[in-house]
Amino acid sequence: MDGELVAAIAATAVSVVATGYAAMQAHIAKGAARSAEAQVHAAEAQVALLLRQIEGEEADRFESRGPQFSIQSAHTDESDVNVPRGKLVLKQDSGSPLSSVIISATGTGVEDMRGPYDPDSGYSNYRREQSIDIGPMAAGGTHDVYVDLDYHTRHTRIQLSLLCRAQSGDTWQRGVAAQVEPLPTPPRGRGRTARG
Repeated sequence: MDGELVAAIAATAVSVVATGYAAMQAHIAKGAARSAEAQVHAAEAQVALLLRQIEGEEADRFESRGPQFSIQSAHTDESDVNVPRGKLVLKQDSGSPLSSVIISATGTGVEDMRGPYDPDSGYSNYRREQSIDIGPMAAGGTHDVYVDLDYHTRHTRIQLSLLCRAQSGDTWQRGVAAQVEPLPTPPRGRGRTARG
């Protein structure tokens, strides 16, 4: 064999081996790139999950700083013969001092909130409003809330929706409910008893 032919065959063999090695290296590099891309996606998913957890914890902390309410007493008030009303004593049990508490009411037989006294407002002398702002409130404070009922309603469940604004500007939405019914009639005396 001719020396040049042997050199050409050897060069071709080296070239084939080098091409195969390069192809194998490219395949390994592609696999490493796919693995790195999968790791990036997994890390992004972990970061997104962590951010959602942080946001949820912050929302929980925000809600826990907010006001909590209860109804101390509730009954149907029929002192106005034209319009029965529910009288509820709302108490702020805890939370930040509030600059404003806007209240609206729903329930079977609920007409509207009883607004301020207005002799020109019609037969009840009180304005009816969809919602009322009872103003500032703080933990431990109470406020009487009056809800106008339709003429035939004496027993019903009233749901109060509260939009609360703190002095800092933060706002919370709360809800409380109570059953209203007429107060029991006090027992009548049986007459005077003789002393002596």
